[in-house]
Amino acid sequence: MINIANKLSKEIEAVKQIPMVPHMLHMLCQTTGMGFSAVARVTEDKWIACSVHDQVQFGLEAGGELPIETTLCNEIRDHRQPVIIDNVAEDPIYKYHHTPRIYGLQSYISFPIILRDGSFFGTLCAIDTETAKVNNPNTIALFKMFADLLAFHLESLDLLDQSEKLQAKLLNQNKNLANANFNLDNFVYTASHDLKSPVNNLQGLLDVLSESFSRNEINRDEIREIIQMMQSSLARFSHTVQDLTTIIMVEKDMEDHGQELNVLEVVDDVKQEISHLIDEAAAVVEVKYTEEIVINFSKNNFKSILTNLLTNALKYRSSERQPKVVVNLEKVAEKVQLSVTDNGLGIPPDKQDKVFSIFKRFHTHIEGTGVGLYIVKRIMDNVGGEIQLDSEVDKGTTFTLVF
Repeated sequence: MINIANKLSKEIEAVKQIPMVPHMLHMLCQTTGMGFSAVARVTEDKWIACSVHDQVQFGLEAGGELPIETTLCNEIRDHRQPVIIDNVAEDPIYKYHHTPRIYGLQSYISFPIILRDGSFFGTLCAIDTETAKVNNPNTIALFKMFADLLAFHLESLDLLDQSEKLQAKLLNQNKNLANANFNLDNFVYTASHDLKSPVNNLQGLLDVLSESFSRNEINRDEIREIIQMMQSSLARFSHTVQDLTTIIMVEKDMEDHGQELNVLEVVDDVKQEISHLIDEAAAVVEVKYTEEIVINFSKNNFKSILTNLLTNALKYRSSERQPKVVVNLEKVAEKVQLSVTDNGLGIPPDKQDKVFSIFKRFHTHIEGTGVGLYIVKRIMDNVGGEIQLDSEVDKGTTFTLVF
């Protein structure tokens, strides 16, 4: 119902945006000698005046309504033909009709406004309590011309509106593409660097190992150390490849238009999936909410957001207190707000602007790759959401997401 009302309001406003309409209605009254003329939007259940010219105090202003069943325009909407009456008392069809009787009309002329796609917009009409000679070629031609002009202008305004929306959409897509290209360049540069590093380490270690064999200087302890270092480089290489695969999968899921998700159910699913990490950290994970919340979102991406935020909260816990993570869900100004708060290590103020960059890590003593928050930010940016960070060293961190 709200959408229909908004549509009607826009259509009425569209008529008001046509500068010639007031002059047109004034000219129709002058030409016919009638006291009232109007452009009306006529639907199955509404008759709404879009613009009026009233010389006889008929009492109807722009935006005013008449009961649809009391109007002749209701019948014109069905048969789509003009109705022209010089003198109601002498007209064989309309002298007993309820509309002239209700409104005290003696003369009436109304032409349908039909758009190019065949849809019925409404009518261009004129009425008077006195008789008038309107059933003549000149008046009929004038009304038809003005009705056609109205249809043309309404279509032009609609096309202009569609064009502006399309332009805005294209600008947004271009902006997203530019961001994607920038992110891709950054991604390729950083990824290549992170892949080259363990490969170069492996190459160097192999050279040392090869040189030891060529000199027949085989020291088992040294070889064992080199092998351990090679294994470490291979593990780093494997983690980097795994992270790149995760990012690629997330980018692929960006095309997912989503589904209705019960947020609480997804939160419980993620808690179950990382329960071993929660137990390992002896952490308390609390979920707060005031109502069941449903959003339209990609399930994989939403789980990825929650998993990354919760595992980060557990991973960067403080050794000085029991880890506690609070997931808070609420609706704020018709939007869904999700926050994840921990009492962990916190992030230094001078590092917070880089926290969402790919492969950025600020606590090197803890295992990690610096990809999780980058993924969260990419998902939120793609859906036009917001993500905010509030953190204090040795106090904890809160990530707040607005969908």
